[in-house]
Amino acid sequence: MAKMVTAEEVASRDGLTFQRAVLFSLCAAVFFLSQFYRASNAIIAPELQRDLSLTPESLGLLSAAFFYAFACAQIPLALFLDRLGARIIITVLTLLSSVGSLFFALSSGLYGGLAGRVLMGVGMAANLMGPLKLFTQWFSPGEFATFSGLLVGAGTLGALAATTPLALLVGIMGWRWTFITFSALTALLATVFYVVIQDGPGADPKPDTGVTKGAKLTANIRFILKKRDYWLISCGTFFRYGTFMAVQALWAGPYMIEMLHFTAVAAGNIIMLSNIGYVIGCSMGGWLSDRVLSSRKRIALMGLGGMALSELALTLYCGGSHKLVLTSVFFCFGLFAGFGNVMYAHIKGVMPLEMSGMALTGINFFTMLGVGIYIHFMGWILDHLAAGRQVGLDGYQASFFLTFLGVAAAGIGYLFTHESTEWSKS
Repeated sequence: MAKMVTAEEVASRDGLTFQRAVLFSLCAAVFFLSQFYRASNAIIAPELQRDLSLTPESLGLLSAAFFYAFACAQIPLALFLDRLGARIIITVLTLLSSVGSLFFALSSGLYGGLAGRVLMGVGMAANLMGPLKLFTQWFSPGEFATFSGLLVGAGTLGALAATTPLALLVGIMGWRWTFITFSALTALLATVFYVVIQDGPGADPKPDTGVTKGAKLTANIRFILKKRDYWLISCGTFFRYGTFMAVQALWAGPYMIEMLHFTAVAAGNIIMLSNIGYVIGCSMGGWLSDRVLSSRKRIALMGLGGMALSELALTLYCGGSHKLVLTSVFFCFGLFAGFGNVMYAHIKGVMPLEMSGMALTGINFFTMLGVGIYIHFMGWILDHLAAGRQVGLDGYQASFFLTFLGVAAAGIGYLFTHESTEWSKS
C-alpha cells in the first residue's frame, strides 16, 4: 500500500523547491555580474584608451588587474568562507565591487582605472565559490555537478552581455554612465541577496566560528596542501581556464582580424559561438557527471583532452577560406573548456565537507591566476617572435602550441587523481 503524503509534507517539499529555485537564481545573477565585469574591457577598449590616455601596454595591465586581484582574494576567501558563511561574504564583497565600478566610471587616468578594476576583482571573488559553498548545503552530492554546471552556464551569459549588448548600451549612455548604472544594480543585488538568502535550509545556521580557528585552521591548510589531488586538480584548472580565457577574451580577436583577415563582425561571431559552446559544455558536463557516468574525473579528462586537440588544431590552422573549420574548432574549444567546470565538483568530492569552502577557493586561486599569467605569457611570446615589430602567424602558432602543451601535460597529471567518493554516500 502506498504511503500517504500529508499536506504538511507536500507544503514543506514545495517550499524547499521554491527556496532552492530562488537561491539558484540569485547565485546565477551574482555570477553573471562577475563574468560581465571581467569581460567588459574588450568592447570599450578604444574609449578607455582615449579617455584614460592609455597605451596598449597599460590597457593590457588594466585588463589583467581584475584577474590578479581576483586570484589574490581567493587566499583570504579560502580561510573565511567556511568560517563566516557564504551569505555575508558574498554580500559584503559584492558591495565592494559596486564601489569599484563607480571608481572605474569616474576615473581620469590609469591609476584610477586600476583602483576600480582591482576593487571589482576583489568584489567579484566570491561570486562563484560562495554559491558553490551554498550548493553543498542546499543540494545533494548527486545534484552538485548538475547545478554548478548550470550556474556557470547561466553566469557565462554575462560574458555574452559584455559584447554586443554592452556596445549598444555604451552607444546610448557612454561607458562611464553604463558603469555607474551597473554600480547601482550591483549594490541593489547585494542587498537583495543578503535579505533573501540563507546559508542552509531552514533557519539560518550559525557559521562555525571554531572549526577553522587557530590550530584547527592550520591543520586544515596542511591537510589540503598535502593532498596530491589538490595540486593535480589545481594544475588542471590553471591550464584549462587560463588558456581558454587568454585566447577567448583577448588573443582570438587580433589573431583572426590581423592574421587571417577576417572582418571584426566575423571574428566576433566566432568568439560568441565559442562562448555558447562554453555555456553548453558547463551544463552538459555537469549532467553527464551526475546522471550518466557518475564520475567527476572522466568528465574532466574528456574536457582537457578535447581542449588539447582544439589548441593543436589552432596551431596547425594556417588560414585560407575554410572558416567553417575554424568555427568548429572554436566551438569545440569552448565546449570542452566548459566540461572542465566539473573540477569544482571533483575537489569537493575528494575533500571533507567542512573544508569544502577552503578547497574550492584554493583551486579557484589557480583558475584565475592562470588567466592573468597566460594573457601576459602569450603577449610576451608574440612580442619576441614579431618580425620587424609586426606579429606574424608563426607567433600565434607558437603561442597556441604552448597552450596545447600545458593542457596536455595537465591532462596527463589528471590521470593520477582519485575519483570522487560522493557516489558511495549519495
